[in-house]
Amino acid sequence: MLNIFHKLLKLAFIFSALITGWTSVILLSGTTFNIEIKELINKMYFNQKNFIFNVKDLSLLLVKDANERFSEKNQGIIPLNNSKLD
Repeated sequence: MLNIFHKLLKLAFIFSALITGWTSVILLSGTTFNIEIKELINKMYFNQKNFIFNVKDLSLLLVKDANERFSEKNQGIIPLNNSKLD
């Protein structure tokens, strides 16, 4: 299993390096697609930023849901140490 993970990680790294290098060469060479490539890179950046914010919001919602469910479960439980201070 670890070997498969290592191979997938290596493949993802090689693919990322290839795309990064290819994009850099194209942008430096000044082709007619520079504007479209830059717009797409900006979209990718903003989508990545939005993804991170969405993960944060999802985490907060999951914590709120868990707190609510746990508090509902604990409402039905009567504490055994119910000593009153008079």
